[in-house]
Amino acid sequence: MSIQPVTSSVPVAPVLVAAVGAQVLDDALFLLVPPSALLLGPLAGLIAIGLTAAGARIATRGRSGPVVARTGLVVGLASAGIGLLLGGLGLVTLLLAGITVLAGVAGAVAGRGLTAGRLP
Repeated sequence: MSIQPVTSSVPVAPVLVAAVGAQVLDDALFLLVPPSALLLGPLAGLIAIGLTAAGARIATRGRSGPVVARTGLVVGLASAGIGLLLGGLGLVTLLLAGITVLAGVAGAVAGRGLTAGRLP
């Protein structure tokens, strides 16, 4: 049995748009609708996580196979990195960054029926 190389690349432009969009849209929501800042302020991290999952889902549209999970991982990592740059390196921010990475992968593979192929 031999291992076949996987030739799939992660699209850079959709990944950056999804990652930056998730972090900036979260902040823009509070700037555009000032009363929402009082109500949704404590949920800012959760909103960014949800937007990251949605962005990963959109960035992987039309793709299949292992590139879906890889793209979701890169969207999550980029979004978490941007969130850490904007929010600092506190304990809660680090925890939210880890969840953001997982949300990127989960958003990308959710509902696509990706399963493990043939196991050895």
